[in-house]
Amino acid sequence: MYAVFAEVDAEESVTEAGRDFLNRVIAPMAREQGAAAGYWLAPAAGRGVAVIVFDTEDKAREAAGMMPVGKPPHPEAPEGVTLRTVEVREVLASV
Repeated sequence: MYAVFAEVDAEESVTEAGRDFLNRVIAPMAREQGAAAGYWLAPAAGRGVAVIVFDTEDKAREAAGMMPVGKPPHPEAPEGVTLRTVEVREVLASV
């Protein structure tokens, strides 16, 4: 398994708008791209984190390629949310 690890710059004031956006747009889109699991953590100190797990490295890299660092993660993303880092990493263990 492989995961896309992503960090966003996002103020805590957009948490509720982000929650709606993630459930309405991003989580369904991740499922369509073949994600086996995904976790989006609420922002703390201006930083949000996501880990989206795929069965293969190719699928993870394809998804990561759609996430441009320095830009919003999606055109409908709440204002002020910007991708800080996007990395593909092998999953070494899970519970």
